[in-house]
Amino acid sequence: MIILATGISGTGKLEYLRSVAQEAGDAEIFDVGEKMFEKSRQLGIEIPEGKILDLDTYALHYLRAAVFEELLKQLNQYRGASSKDLVISTHACFRWKKHLIPAFNFYYLNHIRPDLYITVLENAQTIKARLEQGKWRGRLTLKDVLVWRDEETFITQMLAQYQRKPFYIISRNEPPSLLLKIIRDVEKPKLAGQPPKALRAYLSYPITHVIGNPEFFEEKERVKQALRQHGLVIYDPITIEEADVIMLAEEAKSQGKQTITVEADGGQVEINVEEVLEAADDIYDQIVARDYMLIDQSDMIIVYYPTTVVSPGVLNEINYGFTHNKDVYAIFPHRVSPFLKYYTTCIFKNVEELIEYLKE
Repeated sequence: MIILATGISGTGKLEYLRSVAQEAGDAEIFDVGEKMFEKSRQLGIEIPEGKILDLDTYALHYLRAAVFEELLKQLNQYRGASSKDLVISTHACFRWKKHLIPAFNFYYLNHIRPDLYITVLENAQTIKARLEQGKWRGRLTLKDVLVWRDEETFITQMLAQYQRKPFYIISRNEPPSLLLKIIRDVEKPKLAGQPPKALRAYLSYPITHVIGNPEFFEEKERVKQALRQHGLVIYDPITIEEADVIMLAEEAKSQGKQTITVEADGGQVEINVEEVLEAADDIYDQIVARDYMLIDQSDMIIVYYPTTVVSPGVLNEINYGFTHNKDVYAIFPHRVSPFLKYYTTCIFKNVEELIEYLKE
């Protein structure tokens, strides 16, 4: 199976993909960026890492083409539902000097014909912190990062739709086993004309009203792990956690501070408070859009709702899933309202009841 994986700089995409390959045991990674530097050295041209995007456009296209020519020679052994898997790590685009640079070539993409497209995502503030520690320092604001990440996702999704292939967004903070299970138990059987071996579920639960309640999140984790042990692919929306950076900025502003501290890979970076607040609307809008995308790539929604406090987010996710052909299963130990019953497939008192139902 051939998987094309995109993700913007600072995501930690390659490290995540390597951890997936290590867990798989027999999957291989082809990193286009690394191969381009390797090819340039073979040609006797040493390109500093921070300068490759400053190359003449034609030179950049020719270098990328040389790498893809090498890739095409290897692909037949990975075609279809082969036992071998190849993950091509690349970009869809670069946001460099305030404009977009394409990172692929349609000619080669049509020859590669990936079986699966994914975009790896990470918290925007974490990406920003990583970029500030390298060649991207000072180039992108937090809002630029959000825009670039959205562009990368959008372009990759359009490429997948153009080739009529499945597309997923995957959080960098999900375990490697999640992507591996999608590949081996969902998409590879479908590619072979067989039913998937695993179902995919979006885990919906209140967040805003339970912040500061560690017992709730501990129980949520128990529910999630129980569902995963049952064999489900579970997407947890909080693995991309960006709303908290807005709260940190608001708190810092109220205290007269100019910056907040964000940690990434053992380092600390200061981000201007106003820069965060200027990106707040983008963060909030992308949270909603991203959660709907996760629902779109699911077979069902599992709602963990142990409280009677109304959560607009959960209610909207229930409605979205139910009206987009998804089964909606709720874990709700309280008296059920007619509206909750109307928009759910079935309601259970606890996760054990749900698992027994799914076994049937």
